[in-house]
Amino acid sequence: MSRENRQLRIGIVFLVLAGALLFGSVVFGVAQLQVAGAVAVLGLAVGAVLVGTAGYERPV
Repeated sequence: MSRENRQLRIGIVFLVLAGALLFGSVVFGVAQLQVAGAVAVLGLAVGAVLVGTAGYERPV
């Protein structure tokens, strides 16, 4: 597996897990909603950076 392909897959995993954490914490009523939201937003940012810079072409 090439580096770009692995980076893209890891970025997608970060986006999915962070999205699930963001919406799941609201649905299930997590006590520390602000902490869960902060972690989820950081995960979304990391996933977006990894997906955006995964290819050979110019980063988004």
